[in-house]
Amino acid sequence: MGGSISSYFTGVGGGLVMSMIAFSIVFIVIVGLMLVMMGMKYICNAIDSAGKKEAPAASTQAKAPAAQAVVPAPAPKATAAAAEDDGELLAVISAAIMAACGSTAKVVSFAPAGGVRIPAATSWKSVGRLQNLEGF
Repeated sequence: MGGSISSYFTGVGGGLVMSMIAFSIVFIVIVGLMLVMMGMKYICNAIDSAGKKEAPAASTQAKAPAAQAVVPAPAPKATAAAAEDDGELLAVISAAIMAACGSTAKVVSFAPAGGVRIPAATSWKSVGRLQNLEGF
């Protein structure tokens, strides 16, 4: 049981033990960095959503006087033209689907996608992109 600690790390067995210790330290650091990055993602999302919550409150105050203004009714000719355009658009979409899928496809109606939104470019994302481009 005598000797120094270096006597335990000699030979092939000692090399394997040192490799396991070194790889363990490296992977522990990598996992720690991954957790820090995941935490920053949630913090940045919280900061971005806090800024968005304040903006609608200000916009509702600005919209309140505008809501009291009288809006003229649309002309009947404009609505008839819009219905005609919808029929033409339906025909174009149906033709495109039939060209792609064959004659087995049938389009009955269409509607714009409701829940699709394009994420806004936040200042955090812009700064991140700029920092990634600094080396170029």
